[in-house]
Amino acid sequence: MGKVSATILGAIIGGFAAVAAIVFWFGWGLPGQGQAAYIDPTRADYIDLLLTVATIFLGAVGLTVTVGALVVGLVALKTLREIKEEAADGAKDAAAQKINETMATELEPNVKAKVDEALPTALQAALLNDELGHKIMSEMAQRGELDEVLERVAMRIQGGGPEAYTDNGNEYADDEGGQA
Repeated sequence: MGKVSATILGAIIGGFAAVAAIVFWFGWGLPGQGQAAYIDPTRADYIDLLLTVATIFLGAVGLTVTVGALVVGLVALKTLREIKEEAADGAKDAAAQKINETMATELEPNVKAKVDEALPTALQAALLNDELGHKIMSEMAQRGELDEVLERVAMRIQGGGPEAYTDNGNEYADDEGGQA
C-alpha cells in the first residue's frame, strides 16, 4: 500500500513540476521579456493554462494507473502460479489416495483370491518337479533354513517315537495340546 501511495504522490508532484516547467518554457510567468508586468492576461491564456494543466494531470493519472495495473498484473500472475502449483499438488495427492483406496478395496481381494486359488497347485507342481524341488531344497539347506527340521527328523528316527519337548510344559509334541 505504501508503494501505491508513493507512486500517486510522485505523479502529483511530477504534474506540478511539469506545469511549472511549461509555464516557464512558454514564458507565461516571466514579466521582463517584452510584456508589461501588470498587463491582464486574456481569456485564451487562462484556457491554454487550464488545458495544459489538465493534460499533464491526466497524463500523470494515466501513468499511475498503468503502473498500478502492471503491479496488480504481476501479483495476480504470481498468485495464479502458486494456486496452480497447489492445485496440482492437491490433485496428485487425491489421485494417489483414490488409487490406493481402489487397490485396497477392489484389486487386493481379487488378486489374493486368485493367488490363494492358484498357489497350492502351482507350488505342489513345482515341488514335484525333481529339478526345481531339488534346487529349492538345496538353496534352503545352504541358507540353514532346514537345520531345525532335519534335527527333529533325526531325533524321531533315533528315538522311534514322538518328540520330547521340555520348554513348553508338554512332554510330547504329538499329544493333544502340544506342538507338531
